[in-house]
Amino acid sequence: MAFHRILVPTDFSEAAKNALLLAKDMARQGDATLTLMHVGDLPYIPTSGLTADHSQQSRFLVDLAEEMSAHQHKQLEELAGENLSDTDKVRLLVRRGYAPEEILDQIKEGKHDLVVLGTHGRTGVKRVLLGSVAERVLRTADVPVLVTH
Repeated sequence: MAFHRILVPTDFSEAAKNALLLAKDMARQGDATLTLMHVGDLPYIPTSGLTADHSQQSRFLVDLAEEMSAHQHKQLEELAGENLSDTDKVRLLVRRGYAPEEILDQIKEGKHDLVVLGTHGRTGVKRVLLGSVAERVLRTADVPVLVTH
């Protein structure tokens, strides 16, 4: 089975890098396009301590989000440069929000036919407390999902 659009979500971990390398090999075999994606979220900032001016608070948060997106996009560029320099069809994407939902939305929007992602392999209490992006995507995606360590 040949895939045409492969989505590779990354959190920049070693497991995610392994997934990227596997997806790269699969993309080469089928001449597929790779979309390397990172989902970031904004840190919690108690706005009550910033200022009484809501427009200043809003501007601060918008600036922070833009700065974080730029930094994460740079990280994606570096990851792609180190691992995908010999791959022609690569898209880089930074999204904001809850990772499983953003990945599922991107599957549909990008018309991806495969997702390759890494997992940290947590079990027990750590998995319950931290959640599992891979498990949620695997359970709810309507395309094949390949999970690797």
